[in-house]
Amino acid sequence: MVHISQLILGDTGCVSYVVVCKKKRECAIIDSFEGFEEDIHEELKRLGFPIVKYVIDTHTHADRKSASSYFAGENGLDGVVKSEMTKYKGKKINTKDGDILKIGNAELEVLYTPGHTYDHNCYLVEGNLLSGDCLFIGDVGRIDLGGDPREKTEMLYNSLRKLEKLPGETKVYPNHVGAVHAIDSEDTFSTISKEMKNNEALQVKDIKKFYTYMTDGWPAKPDSWEEIIAYNLK
Repeated sequence: MVHISQLILGDTGCVSYVVVCKKKRECAIIDSFEGFEEDIHEELKRLGFPIVKYVIDTHTHADRKSASSYFAGENGLDGVVKSEMTKYKGKKINTKDGDILKIGNAELEVLYTPGHTYDHNCYLVEGNLLSGDCLFIGDVGRIDLGGDPREKTEMLYNSLRKLEKLPGETKVYPNHVGAVHAIDSEDTFSTISKEMKNNEALQVKDIKKFYTYMTDGWPAKPDSWEEIIAYNLK
């Protein structure tokens, strides 16, 4: 049985995760951020210091500097787990859609879900979806932080169709929660069935209308987002 620790980082609304197989005492750290390393250290201590087998980024972040290379180095790993589509220049372990990462007795399945970024992965483990910035509670990740908006809109549209095929009871754990990210819900997790019913972005089943949805009335871009992306690619 896998355990998922959801770490909401201060008042940022950003979330990091630790996925643990308690029986084998192995874990993966997912989407850690600079300035919040102690949150991860404290959670590993609370969990009895499981062996860190993987350090994972769901995608190249544009609003926070990643601490994944720090944790990969600290734990003597071969690199940060990334999509094979990443342009990350550091030590990395490339993944493709359908790959399985073993964490003790648990299997973490890679779902390649581009759109928010070209290198976005979700991760599925025992009926739980770590959805990164692809699917939020009540919304989806933006497509206007670099790249071709039309191309990325089509990618995201197809990625959402992929996630809709998961069992309705699949729990959804996103990378952002709460009003700080203009997300209406204060819940910290959802389910696929709830999102199919309540998430406006999932109601749009026409690609042209979806492009309008994805480009109309979105919040301001994060401060220094281009510099943050450049930093995270190093």
